[in-house]
Amino acid sequence: MTLLIFCFSYQQALMNVNACLRELYPDSEEQFDIVLMTNNHAQVRVHLINSINYYDLTVERFCMTGGESPIGYLKAYMTNLYLSKDSKKVQEAIDTGIAAGTMFACDSENELSDTQLCVAFDGDAVLFSDESEIIVKEHGLDTFFRHEKEFENKPLAQGPLKCFLEALGKLQRKFYVKNQRINCPIRTYLVTTRSAASAGSRVLKTLRSWGLEVDEALFLAGAPKGPLLQKIRPHIFFDDQMFHIEGAQELGTIAAHVPYGIGQKYHKGKRIDTSDAKKF
Repeated sequence: MTLLIFCFSYQQALMNVNACLRELYPDSEEQFDIVLMTNNHAQVRVHLINSINYYDLTVERFCMTGGESPIGYLKAYMTNLYLSKDSKKVQEAIDTGIAAGTMFACDSENELSDTQLCVAFDGDAVLFSDESEIIVKEHGLDTFFRHEKEFENKPLAQGPLKCFLEALGKLQRKFYVKNQRINCPIRTYLVTTRSAASAGSRVLKTLRSWGLEVDEALFLAGAPKGPLLQKIRPHIFFDDQMFHIEGAQELGTIAAHVPYGIGQKYHKGKRIDTSDAKKF
């Protein structure tokens, strides 16, 4: 799995998963592959290598584009996830079909596990398409609830990060077949404002139809996500709406904004500008 990232704690967790995979599968090359991608010139490679060695990180592949956008190289690197603080490049990646998110820091990070990679996803417009969010915004909650009940057995269309969850699930299954489900170093969460009783069945049935699963599904029925994220302490949380990103930041969770669907266009009644929030 190829990831383009720069979050230090996230990188450490990925490397721990790789170490566990190598222990179970010494001859397998199927693991996380971290690529450092920058539009700097190749002359800076020595400084980058020195920094990587200083922090004892495993980053073997570089892409230095000399001022050009790196987005055109993502498919060539078979990228499963692209993370950046540049929201324009992230939007370009999403538009080309690459799972991507704009990274946002927080003043004080939660203490994170160094033995298990924890990844949390919003549902609509992240794992799934934004079709349900469109109904909410255009017709209201009552129409949304009726729609979800009527189409409960019809899977939602896939969202921009479905392929990343799929890649994580593939690695998880490598541990499961070795009887390591309980001790698996990867744990996934669905964190959604949907109500379990009125709109939760469709998302779970959609995951099942895809042959995918999450370790925990958390339905908040409109409650804020920040306090729950503070409890589960994911290494990264993906959401399409900036007020959820901000709520996560305030309580110490590193978050990535997914610029996809109708929800990302509005914040407090206005179209959002991700440059206003604190980034890495």
